[in-house]
Amino acid sequence: MAAYHDQFDDELELAEFDDIPVSSEKIEFDGLKQATAKAERRRERRRRRNERTGKIAACVLLVCLLIGMILALTLVKETEHILYQDSELPETESPSMKPTPAKPTFPDTPSPSIAPRPTLSILTPSPTRGSPGFGSPTAAPTDSPTVTSSPTAVLVDSYTFETVADTYLHLNGPYKEKIYGRQELLSIQRGDKGSTLPGQESTLPTIVSLIEFDTTKESPKALPKRNRWPDAENQVKVTLRINHIPKDSGIDFPKEIAIDSEDEMPIEDIPPLKLEVYRLPNNHDLIIEALSGNEFNNAPRSVKEGNLIVQQMIEPTDTVLDIDVTSAMFLPEDAIGFDDEQVLLLLKVYWEEKAISRDLFASRESDGLSPQLIFSNMLSEEP
Repeated sequence: MAAYHDQFDDELELAEFDDIPVSSEKIEFDGLKQATAKAERRRERRRRRNERTGKIAACVLLVCLLIGMILALTLVKETEHILYQDSELPETESPSMKPTPAKPTFPDTPSPSIAPRPTLSILTPSPTRGSPGFGSPTAAPTDSPTVTSSPTAVLVDSYTFETVADTYLHLNGPYKEKIYGRQELLSIQRGDKGSTLPGQESTLPTIVSLIEFDTTKESPKALPKRNRWPDAENQVKVTLRINHIPKDSGIDFPKEIAIDSEDEMPIEDIPPLKLEVYRLPNNHDLIIEALSGNEFNNAPRSVKEGNLIVQQMIEPTDTVLDIDVTSAMFLPEDAIGFDDEQVLLLLKVYWEEKAISRDLFASRESDGLSPQLIFSNMLSEEP
């Protein structure tokens, strides 16, 4: 019995703790938040990785598609080339860059001679049907004649062009406003360098000559395009042929040109003249034979300043001058404003010569003495 009461004593002692104090604060677990954040970051990284993988896969598929299309087109072209290569060949071979002499289309034949008119004519009866020699009439052709295209121009070895305009200009002095485009002579003269300074009176004017050629003129053939010229370097030769008027020819100088004591010297004592030839830029708006010296002076520098082509010594007794101006057609690559259709040349006296240096040349108004521009060796090389 005593033991039984002892068990209840324990229960009485525990009864004192029936009302166990409980905290009202909410318990939070930091580990759960960290785990949730890590899981969210993993999902975000996985999503970005999946996006990158998808973009890379799309790019690879696009590149493979483009490569496949290119290979397919190449294969189709190669197949067509193999199957139809015979039909793609040109009917005739392309001409080579270097022209070759062509045979004339129509052979030269002697001019027919005029037969003497007969003094007695004999009438013969016309053949009748059934008589000997009478044949059946020939049927008229039914097919119309075939029209053939005109042949391509054949290259020749030489092309000659006469000047289309020429004049001389007084660049200073009292006649610089005058026009000399219709004179039978061309003049050049070295001015008095000391008297042409600003404020000084010009006692001896500077005179230059202009000569213009048009290579598109049929004379009798126009100059071929540059792609038909021979390929060999330094083969083509271009010559300016101009007729010089000797100082003992008896031709009087124009009154506008100053006369000095040089004319009283024997011709064998007259010093030679150094002539300079320049090529000026093409200018189809410049009317050469209506130009005065003052208008030329006021023109832009790009028009009146050209490239020096050659310097040539001229003796007082020279008549026909052949001046090599090949370099006028083969200017440096940086030269602007030049082409083969027009060739505009300026003639003047070299400035270091004596002030009395001057000379005359025949213009295009002189019968048979017009300046000429000659292109030679257009077919065969020089031996």
